[in-house]
Amino acid sequence: MTSGHCAAWGMMTFSRIELQPAYVVHSRAYRDTSMLVDFFTPDYGRITAVARGVRKAKSSKRALLNPFLPLLISVQGKTSLKLLTHVEACAVRAWRLQGERLFSGLYVNELLVRLLPEWDAYQELYADYNVTLETLDCVGSVEPVLRKFESALLQALGYGVDYTVDAISAESIKPELQYYLNPDVGFSTVSTDLGGPKFSGTDIIAIAEGNFQRDCVCRAAKQINRILLKPLLGGRPLQSRLLFKGLATEK
Repeated sequence: MTSGHCAAWGMMTFSRIELQPAYVVHSRAYRDTSMLVDFFTPDYGRITAVARGVRKAKSSKRALLNPFLPLLISVQGKTSLKLLTHVEACAVRAWRLQGERLFSGLYVNELLVRLLPEWDAYQELYADYNVTLETLDCVGSVEPVLRKFESALLQALGYGVDYTVDAISAESIKPELQYYLNPDVGFSTVSTDLGGPKFSGTDIIAIAEGNFQRDCVCRAAKQINRILLKPLLGGRPLQSRLLFKGLATEK
């Protein structure tokens, strides 16, 4: 099953899913003792399931239903809202993110919850997500990690742009030129009615090569991805971004 299968087909076909790799990307209280949990899985994309009774004091499942812990889950049901019937931790280690890295992980999770449709497979993106968590758990700047994941997410959703060619002339991006970005088309030296900032060919080429060693490349990638993500996210702000700003203000 590959990305792009329609959600309705998935919901009608899969009344039971057994031991699917998954991560919790969001959870909230549901009724008196239960939780609604959004899982990100490789074969079924985003799944929402009811975890019954996990808010009871004696529940053994509650500790497992936290972000950044690799899980195996089983769910069943004939509607889009499934029932979680089994959850266990994988042998793979949990990613213990703290401080800036924790907020970065929550930001990535919020993007998945806001943008991924239910029941579409995103196997490559799931692999990218694993790499993102692993890299966030290491020493180094979080900026390149976030920019790479944003680009992978946009590409998986079909909203990525080509960083190698001018969208109008079809010529290769040249380091000495400046380019405008039209989210619907791509980069071009020709200004559009949208206007907006210009990006150097040098930075665009570096982004295409995954080379984020220079701060200016990270800044350019951040600006580009925000332009591309804005119409997808709509007017509602990202809560993780607001939390991160609050952390920076406290420092």
